[in-house]
Amino acid sequence: MVGCAFLPAPYCYRCFFELEYPKCQLRCARALEDIIRFNTYDNVAAFIAEPILGEGGIITPPDEYFLEIDKILKKHDILFVVDEVQTGFCRTGKMFGIEHYEVEPDIMAMAKGIADGFPLSGFIAREEIADSFKPGDHLSTFGGNPVSCAASLANIEFMLETELADQALKKGEFVKKELERLAKRHKLIGEIRGKGLMIGIELVRDSQKTPANTEVSRIRDICVDFGLLLGLGGVYGNILRIQPPLVVSKGQLEETIKILDIAFSNI
Repeated sequence: MVGCAFLPAPYCYRCFFELEYPKCQLRCARALEDIIRFNTYDNVAAFIAEPILGEGGIITPPDEYFLEIDKILKKHDILFVVDEVQTGFCRTGKMFGIEHYEVEPDIMAMAKGIADGFPLSGFIAREEIADSFKPGDHLSTFGGNPVSCAASLANIEFMLETELADQALKKGEFVKKELERLAKRHKLIGEIRGKGLMIGIELVRDSQKTPANTEVSRIRDICVDFGLLLGLGGVYGNILRIQPPLVVSKGQLEETIKILDIAFSNI
């Protein structure tokens, strides 16, 4: 993409630098200095990132990753833009995913979970950034749809009243614990990662981490036969994505684990 430079993903399971966390000392984050110096004209407008890389395979950065990134961005006077389209609105066990990392972005984009299915998106920014916009700088034909906005306000009120973020965190911890139990019996499971109810299961064929992309499709199909819908993703197409409605019950999650156990047992 013209005008853009890319930083290696904080993908500990398949480290770009072939290092191991935490001995790596966050080399993937520190590489930002090299990218700015050698891959740009040292005149960077903004750094854009997801708190957890959704389509990339639920890649979950180390807890200190964005602290290191933020330090470098401030040093070079670069804005930090965070994409909360998938991670926002309680999905990860916080209202916004970036809250797990103890940094505050300059601009935050959001959608999807904001209105519980109604079409709506938006962004917020630091006051000095927001005040720089002039009439006509930012507009949309369908922007500010009153029905979607009303749905969004009601949705957010429900999230706060029911402490949905805390619920998602606890449910996610339960799911990951159960998946770790399955991983002891099913060698296809290479790694389980994520936060809250945004969980990825990376499937591999061997100790060399060969992506099990055909196997993951078969597992998904078996799950469908039992009434369980799971997403697939990742660069190698070998990630099972568990991202259920946040109001999912514990009983439904227990049934999910049972079906996954059956699916893995039939591969």
